[in-house]
Amino acid sequence: MIKLVVAGAAGRMGTAILNLAEQDKDFQIIGRLESIAKQDEKAGLTGDIKVIEMADVVINFATATGTAVGMFPAMEKYETPWVIGTTGFNDDQEATISKFSKRVPIVKSSNMSLGVNVFFKVAQEIARALPSYDVRIWEAHHAQKMDNPSGTAKQVGRLIQEVTGREVILEKGKREGDIVGDHRVTFSSPTDKLELFHHAETRDIFALGALQAAKWLATRKPPAGRLYTMQDVLGLR
Repeated sequence: MIKLVVAGAAGRMGTAILNLAEQDKDFQIIGRLESIAKQDEKAGLTGDIKVIEMADVVINFATATGTAVGMFPAMEKYETPWVIGTTGFNDDQEATISKFSKRVPIVKSSNMSLGVNVFFKVAQEIARALPSYDVRIWEAHHAQKMDNPSGTAKQVGRLIQEVTGREVILEKGKREGDIVGDHRVTFSSPTDKLELFHHAETRDIFALGALQAAKWLATRKPPAGRLYTMQDVLGLR
């Protein structure tokens, strides 16, 4: 049984992950970590990072600031593997996570959805086949999402640019209601247009992907040395 700690446990994603992990016989939840403002002893929400030392894996969906302040010290102190689904890190924070990945195994992805990670792969293959096409990326999320464009939009843009070397247009994302996540990549030329679209129905797709990544880390025990992504987890790299 995999001993699991969830950071950002009271948030939308943390709640979804905990609900699914409680139904999965492969997991034993041993810690629910939260910021001071959200800590609740009755609900088991704590800020004590010592529990991480006993864990087989940590899934982190705390905010970027919360991760830097509360979780970076744990990454530095303990050798526990991490799954990081948080987006919105600044360049210094990204560099710090990369540094930690040299000593502890980390899977980091802007989107844990299995479908989106196939979407990443397909988008890159289309770009490879159509390198002269112009590319625009559009996305939509719920009104509370802070980063805009989304981490997923930025990631697919980076993957396409790696192949074509051309600029990708990232449109300003839509923030409205309770949209879980929509992403569209449009490849266009003077003669035709090709669109790739992914729609997330529920947050469970991200939670299920995060739990699959946790199982991959805990059972495969990949060596530290570089950041892993969901492409590694799914065997797409």
